[in-house]
Amino acid sequence: MNIKSPAEYVNPYIGTVSHLLTSTRPTVTRPHGTAQIFPAVDPNPNDYYFSEKISYFPMGDLKIMFADENALDIGGAVSHFDISEVESHPYSYSVYLEDSDIYIDCTVSKHSYVYRSTGAKKIFINAGKTSEYELFSDKIKVEISGNGQGGHAPIKSYACIKFSDNFKAERTIDGICIYDIPQIFEVYTSVSYVSYEKSEEIFSRELENKNYSIVASETKQVWEAILGKVKIRGGSEDIKTAYYTALYRSLIKMIDFGEYGKYYSGYDKSVHEGDYFYCNDQLWDSFRSMHPLQLILEPENHKKIIDSYIQMYRQSGAMPSFPYIEGDLPVMIGFHAASLFADALAKGIEFDYETAYEGLYRNATQVTMLPWVADKPANELDKCYYEKGFFPSLEVGEKEWIADAHGFERRQCLAVTLEHAYDDWCVAQLAKKLGKNDDYEMFMKRSQNYRNIYNKEIGFMAPKNAAGEWISGYDPIRGGGQGGRDYFAECNAYTFNFSVWQDIEGLAEIMGGKEKMCERLDELFTTPVFGKYGFLGQFPDSTGLMGMFCMGNEPSFHIPYLYNYCGKPWMTQRRLRTIIELWFTNSPLGICGDEDSGAMSSWLAFSALGIYPVCPGKNEYALAAPMFDEVEIEVSGGKFKIKAEGAGNGKRYIKSAKLNGKEYNRAFLSHSDLVAGGELILEMSDRPNRQWGLE
Repeated sequence: MNIKSPAEYVNPYIGTVSHLLTSTRPTVTRPHGTAQIFPAVDPNPNDYYFSEKISYFPMGDLKIMFADENALDIGGAVSHFDISEVESHPYSYSVYLEDSDIYIDCTVSKHSYVYRSTGAKKIFINAGKTSEYELFSDKIKVEISGNGQGGHAPIKSYACIKFSDNFKAERTIDGICIYDIPQIFEVYTSVSYVSYEKSEEIFSRELENKNYSIVASETKQVWEAILGKVKIRGGSEDIKTAYYTALYRSLIKMIDFGEYGKYYSGYDKSVHEGDYFYCNDQLWDSFRSMHPLQLILEPENHKKIIDSYIQMYRQSGAMPSFPYIEGDLPVMIGFHAASLFADALAKGIEFDYETAYEGLYRNATQVTMLPWVADKPANELDKCYYEKGFFPSLEVGEKEWIADAHGFERRQCLAVTLEHAYDDWCVAQLAKKLGKNDDYEMFMKRSQNYRNIYNKEIGFMAPKNAAGEWISGYDPIRGGGQGGRDYFAECNAYTFNFSVWQDIEGLAEIMGGKEKMCERLDELFTTPVFGKYGFLGQFPDSTGLMGMFCMGNEPSFHIPYLYNYCGKPWMTQRRLRTIIELWFTNSPLGICGDEDSGAMSSWLAFSALGIYPVCPGKNEYALAAPMFDEVEIEVSGGKFKIKAEGAGNGKRYIKSAKLNGKEYNRAFLSHSDLVAGGELILEMSDRPNRQWGLE
């Protein structure tokens, strides 16, 4: 029997058919690497598994495609392929192009791309009409005009392209055609956002005197090293594959744009000295579990991520929420950099607290909370939140009068109130650290704003107008229009009822106590969705439905763990096993919602181990039953082991536990205990022990 390594378990085609919206990509890259390869497929560009043609492959903002002698341009190089002829790994991708009888192999280094063709007669490299090219006898120099995102101006990149053998080249309308090439031919491309000279330096560091096989082997070893920080034993081959695939996807973002001593920043449109600069993040998605996971596995790297956020603030004057290399994107709600810093603070990561707090304070007191709006001043809606403790709603049918409000995303008033209350709690933790006691008291008071929108008569978070009156005719299931956006962000009241990470005990209190909260959790999982086709038409992000619970969207991530807080940890264990077995499988449909840059996968990367950071910013994880008989996590203090014999064969309940040899009856584990190294032994059972985990 062949024993697979962690990187060999990864199946990048998991999730490559979407349940409703966006699928995953079978991406070849390095952890946090800028170079990423995936096939551009046609005619279904969103569903990689059953698309039948490949149009091209990327090299940064360049496109490359391999063709026979009949192709006249890159459009003529499009070819059918058979998914059974694809070999896909984190470190390499191979495919047979049927129409042109060409085999393609590709791999990457950190900033560089390597393609190997067998049988190609021509190679087309396309950078668009506005890019500039210089052809030399041994290389091609390209200055690429690039593409802008989120309203930002395009940024330039620079490519140094070399080849394994002699070649001829000529200009085409949109790029270059390489021809007169041997049967086996390799293309090497290094890309810089700093300068062409830097791209040549990158080439010398990453590709000089190397070929495809060497680079692919190096990239595989990089993945083995980081994936190997989590070792698992027991469980089926499919769950192992699903697990290591999730871990791989959890470590792709953020992307490090540092280029060996320099980096380009779109935040002041300048080149800076520095070895790292992490961008491309979706904090509304990633704060929940992706960043906490990386904090455990890569604590030193996480310091650099934290520092990159601080650098972005220093360079632009605004703390970003969706930072990309071009600049911050006006996406989603909240200012969840607050969570990133609070979690690092709680877990012992050192950073520039003063500067981070300065940026967060500005977000919390001077910048509008309106969804999908760039850095705009606070307005009368924000003043209502500051003074009355809630973000106000329009009446049903009332026309919006706030000029900055997004026409489609609207106010999302309840989600905004809930998520800003959490962010305010996070800012309070930094204020306390810095001795800013008045600020601490103010932000802690604001962290309780969730109480102001809970309508005890109906048992749901509910909207109010600016006068503080409940909106009449409010429907917790279908209210709010498309995506519930009058009130919520992509989900309905059943989900957002539980978006109170910072004060779960207080949430239970306003619901009527812990037992009542358990009943509300059961109601979430069991209330049927009548007319599911219509419901998903209104809430297309709410895939992975189990009753009203939607595993396919981030606001649901922490909810199954809330049973731990209200006296029924065995129900957390039951729910999680069902969720994982149903929705996270080794198949093209194996992710039940939008991946969102590693967010969905990071949930599994935690949950399959039996731990989860319910509230980033607190020094603890909720416990559940792992999917494996044994887990070993490499941590800063050595190794932390979780032994749960029988879990890999389906036993889902914890009967008893010992932590470092002592009886343990808590359904939580501190971060301090985790990273110190040690051993948690779980005695597993087929039946729940309703007394375990109650301390």
